[in-house]
Amino acid sequence: MPHRNVPDVQIDHIHADAVCQGIGERLRETLSTETQEMSQRLRALIERLPELDRAQAPSIVPTIDESTQ
Repeated sequence: MPHRNVPDVQIDHIHADAVCQGIGERLRETLSTETQEMSQRLRALIERLPELDRAQAPSIVPTIDESTQ
């Protein structure tokens, strides 16, 4: 993959959560049509997604103090 000179993009936790939710929704839609082909382990992990969506995850976006160091 070629290296691109792209500036770092920082988004707040609200937008990061929205991106994660959007990815999760599309993943669930895609995988729901293939549920017969999934292993039991993968199916169990997919079924845990709603539970994990409700859990408070640590932010991956640095705070202002962290970004100035």
